[in-house]
Amino acid sequence: MNQRYALMIALGGLAGCAKTESADLLTSGIYAAISATATGDGNTTVSATLYVDDPNNLNFVELTGDDHLTASSGSTQMPLTQSELGNIVSHTAVFAGDAEGTQYTVAFARTVDAGAPSTTVALPPAFTVAPVAATVSRQARLDITYGPAGTSDKIAYALEGVCINPLNGSVSDTGALTIPPNTIVAPDVGSANASPLTCKVTLTLSREHVGSLDPHYGKGGQALGQQQRVVSWTTTP
Repeated sequence: MNQRYALMIALGGLAGCAKTESADLLTSGIYAAISATATGDGNTTVSATLYVDDPNNLNFVELTGDDHLTASSGSTQMPLTQSELGNIVSHTAVFAGDAEGTQYTVAFARTVDAGAPSTTVALPPAFTVAPVAATVSRQARLDITYGPAGTSDKIAYALEGVCINPLNGSVSDTGALTIPPNTIVAPDVGSANASPLTCKVTLTLSREHVGSLDPHYGKGGQALGQQQRVVSWTTTP
């Protein structure tokens, strides 16, 4: 799952969301967010989150009856385990290995209709991120470098911390991400419950390779192979 949908799920847990049993739905009414994500630990997590119609409505699909998701890579096939936190529903499986080009096929199997048997994603090349200074002022320019670079894939980024507003976006895969001075900003500090001015922040960089989503998902979706790396530092005013 990419950062946008991770954020949507986090917001859903706070703002309220819904879930619908898959037995009440045809595949033509489902939106799918499917990913294979490697973080450099030698494993790959295959994830699928299904939504009713528009994912912005945060109406999650709960698999019931004989509906199930599986992922396969080479001769290895694994079921995706369904997890529920309140109304938030997700499905994951962890494969050993994280080599560039490894392909995963995610199948949604059911008897009510043809399901969606052929979503495919492949892992892009791995990369490493250069360390950042332990403490960085938000008034200073911040240069993040990583490599190797130069693929045709996008690099998505998401910066989070309790004392800043979230910052996210995407850039071309050039090997560098520059955050200009005063781009990282603190929330409104005028309230009695203001956040601290200094805190640890975490930047997640994701090299995202677009896969092929099974067209049977009638509301569309996304399929991504991802290499993700994380770097942290302390941010100060």
